[in-house]
Amino acid sequence: MRKRPASSGARWIAGGWQLLKTRPGLVIGSVLLMYVLVFLVSMVPLIGMGAGYLIAPVLGGGVIMIFVRIAEILERSEEEPLAREQPIGFDLLFSQFRGEAPWRPLVGLGGVTILVNLLILLLLAGYLTAALPEGGMNALNDPDLSDGERLETLLPVLTSASALGVWLGVVVVYVLYLSAMLFAVPLVVLREHPLTAALAASFRAVWLNWLPMLVFGLIWLGLFMTIPLTAGLSAILLVPWAWAALYAAYVSIFPAEAPASDPEEDVVSD
Repeated sequence: MRKRPASSGARWIAGGWQLLKTRPGLVIGSVLLMYVLVFLVSMVPLIGMGAGYLIAPVLGGGVIMIFVRIAEILERSEEEPLAREQPIGFDLLFSQFRGEAPWRPLVGLGGVTILVNLLILLLLAGYLTAALPEGGMNALNDPDLSDGERLETLLPVLTSASALGVWLGVVVVYVLYLSAMLFAVPLVVLREHPLTAALAASFRAVWLNWLPMLVFGLIWLGLFMTIPLTAGLSAILLVPWAWAALYAAYVSIFPAEAPASDPEEDVVSD
């Protein structure tokens, strides 16, 4: 396993800021456009929600390609100052929809998200079916009930002591899911990993680097807590910055010189 100089969550965030401030309009615009497009697709009747999940990783791969181009320009500018003026188009956001791009495993990542969400919904539905009185689930579907009345029925059940195990299960599932997904998109786009190999390599990377990942997560938790204080306006900066920091973390953890063909050997523990 290849070793690199130790990194940290704070350095990843600083690296993300460097990428963001180099091309702020491009980074903020592309990330916001990605979420707007996913939202619009999710509004399509019948298929919208599932389609939104499926295209999100493909657009995310385009965002990663934008960061790759910005990083290349930053590297070149050390010897060629005019390289900073090189244009980068928004068309890169859609680069993973092309035939030669690895769009199939990216769509597969969206499918994994759908399956995990269905698992969580089934887990909660199974618990409510068992915890509510007989006929309770049917009563919740009564059209004469208001949303407030439904909430009054559900809240005691969902906050009871018996629900603690269910919520712990939900947390565990999401932690495992996020660990497997965190670096999966850049691994597919930049390393050409197949779906399962990308998920496995991402999961392994997160847990081998658990301490910097913990610092990374805690810093972002603190930053995102400012969003309600700014009526959501700070999200316009923080969400693109989070994507840039994620790319900086990927570059730190997965050395460029590591072989793309062996996902077990391209993870660095920082």
